[in-house]
Amino acid sequence: MRSDVLNQNSLSYAVDKDMTAYKLATYEATITVDNGATTGKESAIAMPSHFVPIAVGVTVVTASTNSVNFQDVGSDADTDGYVDGASIAVNSTGFKGVIPCNGVLAVGNPTAGAVIGTADEVECVISGDPGSDTVLRFNFVGLTCTL
Repeated sequence: MRSDVLNQNSLSYAVDKDMTAYKLATYEATITVDNGATTGKESAIAMPSHFVPIAVGVTVVTASTNSVNFQDVGSDADTDGYVDGASIAVNSTGFKGVIPCNGVLAVGNPTAGAVIGTADEVECVISGDPGSDTVLRFNFVGLTCTL
């Protein structure tokens, strides 16, 4: 590599400087969707501000008695802001997998301003009446941003 084309010191400085504002982080939300409801949310604001989700692990802690699917998860203000359009059965317990976050508040979406500036409750949507109280756990992996 020709040193007159690429100044490795300035490139390293720029990358290091820009990346100090971002840190890999995890966040866990446990949500109950009540019998007869199609949405559920955390009981208190817990998703940190300036968190950008990359992927989420989905676990059914308490299964629904009806055959319904988990569809969306996001903030209280935008219920499909993290994951939009999933189709994961919640009528049996256990780990359901890791899915990429594709909503407008996720890192996979090029929408300007995707970083969540204000902390908010995590809310999820299922496809219909679960028939019983259904508990879902979401384990997010993402970036926190201090810019």
